[in-house]
Amino acid sequence: MGSNTNTTGRTVSKTPVLIFVGLCTVCLTLSVVYYRVTHPFLDIREMQVSHAADQGPMADINTMMQRLEKNSNDIDALRSLGNAFMRMKAWDRAVNFWDRVLSLEPHDAMALNQKGVSLFQQQEYKIASTTFEKLLEVQPDNVYALFNLGVLYRHFLGEIPRGESYLHKILELNHENKDVLQAVEEELGTEPTQQKTEHGNEK
Repeated sequence: MGSNTNTTGRTVSKTPVLIFVGLCTVCLTLSVVYYRVTHPFLDIREMQVSHAADQGPMADINTMMQRLEKNSNDIDALRSLGNAFMRMKAWDRAVNFWDRVLSLEPHDAMALNQKGVSLFQQQEYKIASTTFEKLLEVQPDNVYALFNLGVLYRHFLGEIPRGESYLHKILELNHENKDVLQAVEEELGTEPTQQKTEHGNEK
């Protein structure tokens, strides 16, 4: 039993990150494509988000709301609330707080990234792409924005060459993050989704 448990644990730990798994069969390829186009890179959030005493999003929300009652422009509280609602998958509420951050700091890279991710999750693909492009204006070599734009344009917005240009730029940067480089190579090795709705939203 112990041996089986360990094996299962290793398998489960790899499943959420299918974009980094080598592809051997058609079934695996389809699974990886599906996951990649529905899960943009969240690395910036993972690096910068802190949890209030590891008590989860609600602890952050209660504490930060109290801070906002004292100062509605408390930008750190606004950021924490944006991230807390993202962890709860309350994407619309997250966007609201990232917009408030950006009203105070229009070039806040973290807020632009998180807003883009939240919009992506709401299938607001065109607005998400605009948000990631604004992030590139602030940080032209931001590989996460470049990758997400590559995915958006290849799979959701019907502009395959444009999407691939973003991905190739990451390779040109020779980024040190091997996971990112591998994800780019795997993305370029998959067939793009060419359908889109009139609003640019893939169904």
